[in-house]
Amino acid sequence: MGIMTASKRLNRIEKIKKELHPFDDEFKKRMEKYFEEGDYRKIPPDDIERLKYYGIFYRKATPGYFMVRIRVPGGVLNYQQARKLAELSQKYANNLIEITSRQQIQMRWIELKNLKVILQELSSVGLTTLQTGLDNVRNVVQDPLAGLAVESEIDTTPLVLKMTDAILGKKEYADLPRKLNPAILGSTRDPINALYNDVTFYLSRKGEEIGFNLYVGGKIGSGGPEKGFDINTFVKPEEVVEVFTAVVRLYSALGYRDNRNRNRIWFLVNDLTPEGFKRELEKFFGRNLPSKGEVLVKTYGDRTGIIPQRGEDELYSVPLGVPSGKITGGDFEEIAKLARKYGNGELRLTVYQNIYLVNVKGRWLRQLLMEAIYERYEKNNNNWIINTVACAGSDTCQFGVIENKSDAIRVGNYLREKVYVDVPIRLHWSACVKGCGQHGAADVGFVGTKMKVAGKAVEAVEVFVGGSHALPAKKIGVVPLKGLEYRLEKLFRFYMNHRHRGETFFHFVHRVGVKKIKKFFKVEEPSKPKV
Repeated sequence: MGIMTASKRLNRIEKIKKELHPFDDEFKKRMEKYFEEGDYRKIPPDDIERLKYYGIFYRKATPGYFMVRIRVPGGVLNYQQARKLAELSQKYANNLIEITSRQQIQMRWIELKNLKVILQELSSVGLTTLQTGLDNVRNVVQDPLAGLAVESEIDTTPLVLKMTDAILGKKEYADLPRKLNPAILGSTRDPINALYNDVTFYLSRKGEEIGFNLYVGGKIGSGGPEKGFDINTFVKPEEVVEVFTAVVRLYSALGYRDNRNRNRIWFLVNDLTPEGFKRELEKFFGRNLPSKGEVLVKTYGDRTGIIPQRGEDELYSVPLGVPSGKITGGDFEEIAKLARKYGNGELRLTVYQNIYLVNVKGRWLRQLLMEAIYERYEKNNNNWIINTVACAGSDTCQFGVIENKSDAIRVGNYLREKVYVDVPIRLHWSACVKGCGQHGAADVGFVGTKMKVAGKAVEAVEVFVGGSHALPAKKIGVVPLKGLEYRLEKLFRFYMNHRHRGETFFHFVHRVGVKKIKKFFKVEEPSKPKV
C-alpha cells in the first residue's frame, strides 16, 4: 500500500493558515489590537482560529470569556510557577484551575482585556501557552515520576525539555495537517497510556543499550481509538530529539490536508504501512535505522499510595487526588506551599489529572499527612478518583454532550463508598466523540451521547471496556447516564467475586468475554401497559 494521492482541496483551517499564518507579524499586530480593545465581538472567526496557536480559546459555551491552555512539559512545575498559576487563577479565572489529561493547566472565564497581562505573567516564570491548540505539537507527556520512581530507568525530563525547545516558536514545526500528541516513557510502568499518542518513545533495550522503541499514529478520536504503529526502530536517548523532529517534518510534508476527520498522522502511516513510513524516515536521514529492541514496560496504570523514591535518601512522592482535575486556585497555592515546606518545591502533574508532592523526606511524612490541605484531599487517594480521567463537558465546551466532570466525580464518589478494589481500574470519560478523555485506552471508558428512552431523548454514554497498552477498548453498548453508577457497582462486584488471584480487570474482561460484560449495560425497554 502506498500514500494516497494528495488532494488539491484544502480544508478551511488550511486555507486560514495559508492566507495568514498565526506566527506572521501581521497577525501578532492584530492580536495586540484585540487585547487593547477588549471586545471579543470584533474578532473575526478566522482570527478566533488563529488565536488557538497561542493557547487562547474562545468557547461558545461560555460567551464573552476565553480559556487559556498552559504548556507544562512533562507535568513538572516549580514552586514559583505553581504560585503564579494560583495567583492568576484567583485574580482572572474565577479561582479555578484545571489539570488536563496531557499534564497541562487550563484556566477559564478569562476576559479578553486580561489576556495580555496573563501571558506576560506566565512568561515571567518560564511558562507559555504557545502551540497548545490547533495544528501543533502538543505538550510532551511522560511518567510523572520520571527520574524519581523505582521503575524509572531513564529520567526523561531533560529529553522532554529538549523536545519542547526544538519545536516551540518555530514556524517549520507549526504548520502540521493536524495536532500531534507526543509521549516519551522511560519507566517500566506505563502510567500515561503512552501508545495512544501520535508519536511515542517507549522504553526498550537492544543489546546492552537502554533506549526507546518508536511508535507512530496512536489516537483516540478521529474514527476511534488506535494504538500507535510499531515502526520497528530503536532510538538511543541522544537520538530522540533528532528522530522526533524528523517525524514532525515528515508529517508536515506528507500528511493530508483536505478532510480534517482523516488527517491525523495515523492515516498517513496506515496508508504508507509502518515499513513504508520507516523507509521515508530513512530517506530523511540518508541512512538505515536500527530495528527495534525488547520492550521493558511491564506494568500499567497510575500508582496509588505514598511512593518510595529510588536512591538511598529515604525520599517519597505523595499523591493528592484531584477529582476530574478541578481545583481552586487557593487550594493549588496551599499545595505549592506544602511542596516547598516538605519537598523541593516541585509539583508533578499526572495524566490522570492529579498532583504529586515529590522529594519529601521520610522524617517529615507524618507531619505532612496532618496538614489541613492534605487531609482535605487525602480522601481522594483511592482508585475511583486517582484512576479517573474526565475532559471538559457541556458546561464549558461547545462540543460536550454531557457535563462529564461532575458526572465522573459523582460516579467516583459512589463507587468509593460501595466497592473496594485492590488493583487499579481506569475510568476515562470523554464528553463527546472527539475523545479528549482518552476513553479508548481505559479499562472502562465513556463517551457522552443521547439516546431515546420511552420515546424521550436523555443524556447517555457509550460504554467501552477492555482497553490497555495492547488493545483499544471495545464498545459494548449505550446506556442512560442516570443510574450508571449502579451498573458499574454490579460490574465491579462481579469482577471482584469471579477474578483469578491477582487478575487485572483488563485480563478478566478478555478471559470471561465481552458477552458477559454486556449484560450489565443492557437497557430494558419499559413494558407497555395492558389494555
